[in-house]
Amino acid sequence: MFQAGDDISSQPSVESDSRGQYANKLELLLSLIGYAVGLGNVWRFPYLAYTYGGGAFLLPYFAALLLLGLPIFILELGLGQITRRGTLGVWQQLKLPRWQGIGMAATLCTFMVGLYYNVILAWTIYYLGRTFMAMPTGVLPWSDAAAGFECPQTTLYPSIEVADSPYLIDNATGLYNASFEGHFWCGSSSPPAGFTTRLIRPHSCPARAASVFWQTEVLHQSSGMDELGGFNPGLLLSFTIAWLLVYFVVFKGIASSGKVVYVTATLPYFCLVIFFIRAITLPGADMGVRFFATPDFSKIANGEVWLRAAVQIFYSLGPGFGSLITFASFASKSNNFVKDAVSVSTINCGTSVFAGFVVFPLLGYLASELSHADPCISGNSIDELKSIGLSGTGLAFIAFPIAISQMPGSFLFAVLFFIMLLALGIDSQFAMVESVVTVLSDAGLQHRLSRPALSGIVCLVSYALGLVFVTRGGIYWFNLFDNYSCLLVLFVVTGLECLGLTWTSAGQTWQDFKIRCQEWTGIALGRVFQVGWKWFCPLLLAALFLADVTPPLGKLDLMGAETSIPYPEGEGYLPRWSIYVGWCLALVPVLTIPSYAVFPQSQTEKHSTLEFEA
Repeated sequence: MFQAGDDISSQPSVESDSRGQYANKLELLLSLIGYAVGLGNVWRFPYLAYTYGGGAFLLPYFAALLLLGLPIFILELGLGQITRRGTLGVWQQLKLPRWQGIGMAATLCTFMVGLYYNVILAWTIYYLGRTFMAMPTGVLPWSDAAAGFECPQTTLYPSIEVADSPYLIDNATGLYNASFEGHFWCGSSSPPAGFTTRLIRPHSCPARAASVFWQTEVLHQSSGMDELGGFNPGLLLSFTIAWLLVYFVVFKGIASSGKVVYVTATLPYFCLVIFFIRAITLPGADMGVRFFATPDFSKIANGEVWLRAAVQIFYSLGPGFGSLITFASFASKSNNFVKDAVSVSTINCGTSVFAGFVVFPLLGYLASELSHADPCISGNSIDELKSIGLSGTGLAFIAFPIAISQMPGSFLFAVLFFIMLLALGIDSQFAMVESVVTVLSDAGLQHRLSRPALSGIVCLVSYALGLVFVTRGGIYWFNLFDNYSCLLVLFVVTGLECLGLTWTSAGQTWQDFKIRCQEWTGIALGRVFQVGWKWFCPLLLAALFLADVTPPLGKLDLMGAETSIPYPEGEGYLPRWSIYVGWCLALVPVLTIPSYAVFPQSQTEKHSTLEFEA
């Protein structure tokens, strides 16, 4: 590599590098696409668009992509490719040992996300297994027609003038008569004067059936975070299978994972196209498309929308976790990383938009179907679907299964959907594990442990620590990690990456990096890159960081612990100590940065000077 002040002409040939590489350019691109295109494209992005103005959300989303996501994506690919190291070794190669805390913070964040992210794969495997087991019955296990399930009593609030009508409830179906649709109270508070209470037991309740299956069959949900309870044996088995799958993908590094991506990175697109064709032909699909395509610009005046768009770009493209640096460190030295970043970012964000045109027609169909069972869900709007748990996990494991159970050919689409989720999720999961293993390997463990052994240890430790997520109280711990673990660190890590490259050694680090980049790839990193990474991105990241931790956008209690109610009366009890545990998760990775700055680690690698092996 280079060292500040080195004579570039004296460096070894760019072809002499003993570090492994992808077999070809396609493997690298598919690995990057598989990592960037994940579950967030299919459930997180549509949910955010649903919450923040439909098509209007695309404005802050693409602004965040162009101003922040893409520049940092390019930066991290460049750092990995030019230094030939993972996120920790980058700073050794740049002769900045006091900056290694940035890599450690990214690695800790990635490790924590990998702990809970894999339970999503376990949920997916569980649903897939239950789907196959139910095939002989011809009824999906979360359907209201499943054996042993009975629709619970439902409370309706009809107006007094129609409450005693013999035609209010259809005795054949147990549902309300649609001709009385406008005569029900649908507010969230107690009904006002003029309305009364009627208890009915409908014969059909697809939303309730899917919700009950998720809470009682999959999660075995306890009353709150302080009650872990035991394990769901089926989910524990699924969790074990998920980690075994991840291990067999990463155990040989890119030699194994580089081949798997041919399937896992392409299969989701095949499934999405099939779902798109089916979705747009469903009744009510046009209503969902209109909701997504018609912008509500009043929402984007809210600063929270812009913050959520920026956070979504980070979760979607994946900068700050260290995985991009890791992938790029195995690329060819002459690879055009700028072109790759533009291509992958375009594909990733295009996939999110395309997924929107898959999800929203299904939501339109779902609203149309559920309006027959619930007078408070309009068949002409999808606004009321929040009542069925339309959130991140709720969209994937409640809303989608409801829609699928109502479709002709439901088993085919159920299998297709969960295979798609599995392919989307496992790419991101093995990328995070690969990043952690690469950091440990670059730290010197490759001389003591074989790659399969090191991968096995990381997977085994992650599996053991992750068992908490498959207990009866696991969903609360999942949400705790999801809300807090990367709350601060991504903005800090990427901001310091920009500063470390452009401000250190009186600018000499940047100059040498630019020269080496020109020599190896032919890419001239001009004034736009320098100004963007030196000034614009750090300032914007600092603003986002402050917005994330200070009122009115930032708040201490992210999960509503203070007002939580035990399940099943509420969504589940969260003790006050969960707030402090959550903030510890958020702060621990960040605190490694100053600890490394005060106590820099010695460079132990044989080739830790900034030169490649001859």
